[in-house]
Amino acid sequence: MISVILPTYNEAQNIDRIIAAITKVFSDEAIEGEVIVVDDGSPDGTARIASDLSGSCPVNVRMRTGLRGLSRSVIEGFGMARGDICVVMDADLSHPVEMIPDLIKPIREGTCDITVGSRYLAGGGAQDWPWRRRLFSRVAGLLAKGVTSLSDPTSGFMAVKKETLKDVKLDPLGWKIVLEVVVKAGVRVLEIPIVFNDRARGKSKFGFSAQVDYLRHLGRLYAYRYSFFRKAGRP
Repeated sequence: MISVILPTYNEAQNIDRIIAAITKVFSDEAIEGEVIVVDDGSPDGTARIASDLSGSCPVNVRMRTGLRGLSRSVIEGFGMARGDICVVMDADLSHPVEMIPDLIKPIREGTCDITVGSRYLAGGGAQDWPWRRRLFSRVAGLLAKGVTSLSDPTSGFMAVKKETLKDVKLDPLGWKIVLEVVVKAGVRVLEIPIVFNDRARGKSKFGFSAQVDYLRHLGRLYAYRYSFFRKAGRP
């Protein structure tokens, strides 16, 4: 089974469309799958709309009441997942739903343990993206070179074999759960080219605080990576 995890906050304008699109991919590709919506207490009714679709779509909804955060929502989704492969993606339709089969195929074939959707491989790209987002993405990628070889470390679209997360302590800060998983899991990773589309409906959560959180998170990952190397090198 495949579990698609959608962390949400105020996605009432998109949630029904993306759940329907994922369900169609499951049907078209003969994939046994579930959609897990983990909502951070959206006041716009996102969770209610998703729950109303449970009669026609394989969707399970969880309302979080603790500290908000995309990464925390995804981790809770990992715990709920019944599938042996978890797919993580944004609920605003910026990630191409039709690429789900391409992300899970290499894992099913045993080629890798994690796949990450990249905008910076041949065949990938980003449409209608403001120049500030493009600049931040490029700079953020350069800053992450010391902890990962990913071409697109700020990607939020990935598939991961659930088994690989069993003994991994995830403690992300902010929104880059993909980078957290890749760095700490230390398993085989394959990037898949995707075309990213900037959200057409709803308000972006990207802002100055998100940028600061990324830098703080990156600092944690550098400390983790190099303290791990030091320990591994001890006699």
